[in-house]
Amino acid sequence: MRSRFTLLLCLLPACAQAQQAPSVDELLPRLYAYAREYRAKLPSLSCDEAITSQVLKNGNVKKELLVEATLREVRDDSKTEPFTERRTFKTVDGRRPKPHFTIPFLVQGAFANAIGFVREDREACFDYRLVAQDGGATLRLDMALKPNYTDSNCKDVPEGYKKTVLMDAKTFRITHVDRTISAEAAKHSIEVYFFSTDFSPQKLGNETFWLPVKVYAHDAADAGRMYATYSNFHRFAGELKVLPMDAQPGEVR
Repeated sequence: MRSRFTLLLCLLPACAQAQQAPSVDELLPRLYAYAREYRAKLPSLSCDEAITSQVLKNGNVKKELLVEATLREVRDDSKTEPFTERRTFKTVDGRRPKPHFTIPFLVQGAFANAIGFVREDREACFDYRLVAQDGGATLRLDMALKPNYTDSNCKDVPEGYKKTVLMDAKTFRITHVDRTISAEAAKHSIEVYFFSTDFSPQKLGNETFWLPVKVYAHDAADAGRMYATYSNFHRFAGELKVLPMDAQPGEVR
């Protein structure tokens, strides 16, 4: 009888409301505030980076490069874009790297830009869909550029922009982002066609930040792919010497 009474309690309206997702209008200000705090507090940092860069043809891998590097995100608040990515390459395919080498497909900018939610004046540019997942523990927000927008703030958003954001329903910390733009937009832009990023909590000094730990990206033809993982995070202060390289750039925005 006691267990039945407990079950009935969980069916009460108050219990259901506790699991109810916020509205989009309630959620968006929280996400913009979270992104502002993230960018304001994120210090210069270093971490280990493991990159798998591939060239494909008809779905088959024709070239693959395995790169181990130390990645440094260097913060300079005197610049409009305060973060600069710098790499010290340790090994390429298990060997010491040559002074000049080519990474077939490389995407940059995940730490500073993957979260997004920078331009609040673009909030009206998108259609939104918000649902609760995992029994209400996770929120999923889908965003898509409106096909017939009228706001002038939307003109610089790449055509075909779509984004999915997963976040903790209690704290609104972002745990996953993936973003796509149209093939035509990617052709005429430095932005990559598709990327996804997974975030997890990492200690930097006395503070904990939800940082990228896994990135996957590819171009519109799926002829170039990059997989990257990040670990061993530390605060970083100082300068470094960067080995020169040739790379095919892409950016996360």
